[in-house]
Amino acid sequence: MILHENHRLSRNSTIKDETGKSLEAMTVFQMSIKHLLDQLMETLNTQMVDPMFIKDVDFVLTVPAIWGDASKMFMREAAISAGIPTDQLTIALEPEAASIYCQYLHFEKEDTDRTDEFLKEVSTKMKYMVVDLGGGTVDITVHQKSSDGTLQEILPATGGPLGGTTIDKEFTSLIEEIAGKGIFEELKKESMEDYLDIFRQFETKKRNEATSKVRVTIPVTLDKLVKKKTKGGISKLLENMAIKSNVSYESSSKKLVMSPDFFNDLFKKTTEGIMQHIDKIFKTDKLDDVNTIIMVGGFSECKIIQKALQSKYKGSKRLIIPDEAGLAVVKGAVYFGHLPDVISRRVSRYTYGIQSWPEFCPGKDPEEKKIKVNNSFRCKDVMFPVIKRGEQIKVGHRKSQVFQALKPNQTELECAIFVSDKEDPRFVDEEGCRQLGILKVPIPAGTSCAEIEETIIFGETEIQFTANQLGSGRIMSTSFDMLDPKNLPDP
Repeated sequence: MILHENHRLSRNSTIKDETGKSLEAMTVFQMSIKHLLDQLMETLNTQMVDPMFIKDVDFVLTVPAIWGDASKMFMREAAISAGIPTDQLTIALEPEAASIYCQYLHFEKEDTDRTDEFLKEVSTKMKYMVVDLGGGTVDITVHQKSSDGTLQEILPATGGPLGGTTIDKEFTSLIEEIAGKGIFEELKKESMEDYLDIFRQFETKKRNEATSKVRVTIPVTLDKLVKKKTKGGISKLLENMAIKSNVSYESSSKKLVMSPDFFNDLFKKTTEGIMQHIDKIFKTDKLDDVNTIIMVGGFSECKIIQKALQSKYKGSKRLIIPDEAGLAVVKGAVYFGHLPDVISRRVSRYTYGIQSWPEFCPGKDPEEKKIKVNNSFRCKDVMFPVIKRGEQIKVGHRKSQVFQALKPNQTELECAIFVSDKEDPRFVDEEGCRQLGILKVPIPAGTSCAEIEETIIFGETEIQFTANQLGSGRIMSTSFDMLDPKNLPDP
């Protein structure tokens, strides 16, 4: 499942499989993590002399940096339900893990000289861009090594659906252009194994630039489906198509044959999208001194993508591709598990705030926001910012507000937390602003008049909360639910 920047999951979210059947997303993720957990523990216990238990292991779960707070919470809940204790689980952002890995790795042999130079420059506050190309998304961030050896995020993580699966979609469109819309749906019904096999084949072709004709075997089932529609099959269909000079079909071997240029062009839209995104980032203030791009992630091993970026930035930027770039995130996550404080500053991707009702200001505040409270007029739905979008914050940065129960015998304090894509939103109900969740603090019996200090902790990979009773210093329990369907924005 690919989660884009503004995609939010709730506990009711469902995922459809290749046959169109639906299942709760939480169940899918929970079962996937449980399988990995079981395999890990089984492997450890076959290799270790003494028995290993889950309590002996710390776990790091990586997520794209462009995921929002709710999606991170979703993954934590899925991991907990799979059997991982929450206090043994750390969420790591994928480009950060890759960036940490790049501080310790060995680059490919041809880049050895540049590796030494890169590592030397990193120690002297050099800024560099990390482009994490995965299966579903591209995740881009800019880091700088500070004088104390930790890494600082210079720009909020950004990206989009420009991963390896976009090339699969281009290939799908090609087959459907030849054989007709819906042909793959028919193939799934006839033989899911053949459907999966054709994309497994294509996956191996994607890794290298085509210098000669590219051949992909068409499953017998697909060939028969096409022949049912058209006598002569794929060869006959291609005769009257504009692409016939670049695409042919070998009936004897049942192979679709693409010319090198045509195959490489399947990557054009994606590579242009990636480069446009990178160029947009380079136009941002304070990034004119970023001269190094590090490519990581499985899709970054694709030779066509590498060549396109090398050609685009030759002479202006240095492109570094680590050895086993597809494992950079995984290996970096291991380092992150041992060095959780290696990231010292992050940049907020959103403006976070709470709803406030200040005194109404005639001529400045909209009349529709005017409301009478007791004996005075207030402006409702005002967004009181706690952290602003683009603000660089230290890990563990704390922002506190003091609240008091408004009603006698009140058993719980509630505070709605809002986020906005804008740097300085005015109201919590304007475009781009949405409720992230509701912070709830139980009030012990007999203390309803006490003041409660609620604190939001920023700068970590996950947003955190604490609360304490002023005067007594008593630590209060808190809960914050970002996965309630009621918190989802309107479609």
